[in-house]
Amino acid sequence: HIAEMLPTYLRKRDLMLATMAEAFPPGVSWTMPQGGLFTWATFPQGFDAAAFQRDLLIPRAKVIIVPGATFFAAVEEPHHARLSFSGVPDDRLVAGVRAMGALLHEALDI
Repeated sequence: HIAEMLPTYLRKRDLMLATMAEAFPPGVSWTMPQGGLFTWATFPQGFDAAAFQRDLLIPRAKVIIVPGATFFAAVEEPHHARLSFSGVPDDRLVAGVRAMGALLHEALDI
């Protein structure tokens, strides 16, 4: 099953990363996953991914991310998030990433 799904998840990963490159503002970076079903996004210092999700992303775009602060054991870093590319159809993936990009431009005033 895994061997059959690899091309699908590779395509979805590449679709998400390409859409992020088009839609996200300068100053936002992300990883190139070599495995798994997520990419890790890093926003500028001072950005609070949890507040962004709560105040803008969910109410206005109906998009959910996993804020990254709790992934840090010693000192939380709220300017990170984990984004999944596996669980939604391609059209919704692209729409969600584009909506998130538009809201990031607004939130970061870029």
